[in-house]
Amino acid sequence: MMRVKLARVRLLSIQAMQTNTVKKQRVPNSERRKASIKAVLDSALGLFVTQGYDTTSMDDIASRAGLTKGAVYFYFKDKVTLLHALLERTESQLFDPIFDELRRSKGTAADRIIRLTNWFARIGAESPELPLLHVLVSLQMLNRENIAADKVRSVYGRMHDEITAIIMQGQESGELSADLPASEQAAVFAALIDGLLLEWHRWGDKVDGRALARSARNMILNGLVVNPA
Repeated sequence: MMRVKLARVRLLSIQAMQTNTVKKQRVPNSERRKASIKAVLDSALGLFVTQGYDTTSMDDIASRAGLTKGAVYFYFKDKVTLLHALLERTESQLFDPIFDELRRSKGTAADRIIRLTNWFARIGAESPELPLLHVLVSLQMLNRENIAADKVRSVYGRMHDEITAIIMQGQESGELSADLPASEQAAVFAALIDGLLLEWHRWGDKVDGRALARSARNMILNGLVVNPA
């Protein structure tokens, strides 16, 4: 009888240990949700950049993310909503850090222009899909009216305003040329950055990314900085 009781105690102890192990190993729902959303966004980013937004299906995104299409629709009601969320994430990774830093900076306007150019060059080398997403999607979203198109326009508007403010400060201090309006010079600067990223994407290993970034920086500064008499 005693042996039966001892055996039962051992069995209950083993079951309790197994239950505790399962509880420890169980991933909380919130963590699983985060991981799934990240997988979907990462998958969409790669596909939108490599094969385009319009030609990428939710099936493609689900397959690359290792999820069912139903799971993708559980988190995002449609592809436009997914793109909007992706653009918000890339804005926080690509634009927020550098513009927050530049607003706190006490450097000259030329210093800020250099740091901004270097930032996009570094991101283009380390995570090329981030800046390319905005460039490519901005072309695909032309003349469309949806939350993703609005987001792209908002991000480019923010970039234009931030650069304009830097150039205006440089013009007021006499550091940068005031021959042309700051707004138009900011538009040219943004166009050069977009072109730099597209050229890098187009030619890949055939061009030296560092040399390309230096060339862009020199062209930008030569056009903005006042040349001494």
